[in-house]
Amino acid sequence: MMEVKEFSQMPLREQIQYVQDSGRYLHARLKGWCHISLYYLGSFYVEVWLLEHCGSIALVRTFTDQKQLEPYLHTTSMENVLKELV
Repeated sequence: MMEVKEFSQMPLREQIQYVQDSGRYLHARLKGWCHISLYYLGSFYVEVWLLEHCGSIALVRTFTDQKQLEPYLHTTSMENVLKELV
């Protein structure tokens, strides 16, 4: 299992491929012009920020603190996913 530090040091293209191959999709949300997809990778979470108007990835953001899941927690489907992870 890859650790967040190792993942963060990878080139963006490799990060995206790793998320697609190994990540567990959890949820998505919209913020401004971005469609943000949340993935779980065992010991950390990854957000992939896609710019809707041009279809390009603007940001891949990692975090380990579950407090940063707050924007997702107010939906029923996310509550069900979190129950599965515990």
